[in-house]
Amino acid sequence: MRRNQVAGAATTTLGAGMMAGAVLGPLLLGVIRFRVSPAMERQLIGGELATLVLAGPAAIVAGALWFRGATIAPLLAIGPLGYALYTYIQFILVPDYARYSGNNERWFPMYLLMVMTSWIIMLEAWREIGQLSPFPRRPSARLIGGFLLGLNSLFAIAWWSSIAATYVASPSAEYLEHPTAFWLVRLMDLGFIIPVGLVVALGLLRRRAWALRAGYAIGGVELLLACGVLAMAVAQSSS
Repeated sequence: MRRNQVAGAATTTLGAGMMAGAVLGPLLLGVIRFRVSPAMERQLIGGELATLVLAGPAAIVAGALWFRGATIAPLLAIGPLGYALYTYIQFILVPDYARYSGNNERWFPMYLLMVMTSWIIMLEAWREIGQLSPFPRRPSARLIGGFLLGLNSLFAIAWWSSIAATYVASPSAEYLEHPTAFWLVRLMDLGFIIPVGLVVALGLLRRRAWALRAGYAIGGVELLLACGVLAMAVAQSSS
């Protein structure tokens, strides 16, 4: 098997696993029961909806194209791969195993396999993207850079505002239900995702050659994560 076929098969399998996990979780069947608060479970349901209808199918399509040797496949795959890496790390670390009932720890091997597959195939996608066409036209670079700059700035403001609120006011009921999730999400976003997004955005706006490959990667990941956050907000507000 050639490298593109291995990468394509792994990406397709990952996408199918993402969709299967969403079906087995609290979104539909409830076979996987996470050790989280009711409010956090509603957020998980929103995120799993985004996985089921967007990220999972995107990984399957990208994997099928990659298997067939399509040049665009790594560009399409790196977004859902990064989304899976981010999501399933949280699925392992967010649950409060001593406080809430559930059984999600029994599914640790599945989540571990998806995390490992995500970062390994992301490295292959990163390598192949580096061999693609040169820097895009100025309007395209500005469009991607502007999107990343705006999106990351909004999330940075939102997360820092929520952190500031914990210092000047009494913690909310949702915070008290699951403080681990609150701080973990903000650590991952403010410590890694947002700084990388802002640096790449500035690189694209200044048309730096190194920013092209990083722009494809972080742009796809953050677009899917933004859809997931939106779905979480809808699920939370409709409860």
